Amino acid sequence: MRTMRRNSHTDITDKNLDRLAHLLIDEMGAPSLSDRIPDGAHLFHGAYDDLSLTNANLDLASKTLLGMILGYVEPAALCMVFERASGEKSVINLSDEAYKARAQAFVELFRKQSQRSAVEQLSELLLTA
Repeated sequence: MRTMRRNSHTDITDKNLDRLAHLLIDEMGAPSLSDRIPDGAHLFHGAYDDLSLTNANLDLASKTLLGMILGYVEPAALCMVFERASGEKSVINLSDEAYKARAQAFVELFRKQSQRSAVEQLSELLLTA
């Protein structure tokens, strides 16, 4: 199972590097997307013909956004370069305020639930002492 997961991770990494190389080559030849990608943005790739890559990168983008909310990832734009048809790419902003608000609400809910759980455990300890 571990080898399968490593191969899957390696496969996704290879696909990402391949897509990035193609994006850079295309943009150097005829810029069309670079003006819509903010400086310092985290780039993720997605494609109509590769659902596993798209889902893996959406998962990674979610983890990156959560890291930004928690403060261990430097804040930056999250953008997906999505190939919606062969040769047709769009830039999707994955870090707009709606996404950030949902992530912050999730973190706050988790914080409150964790605090409530800790208080309950402390109360049980005090009652049994």
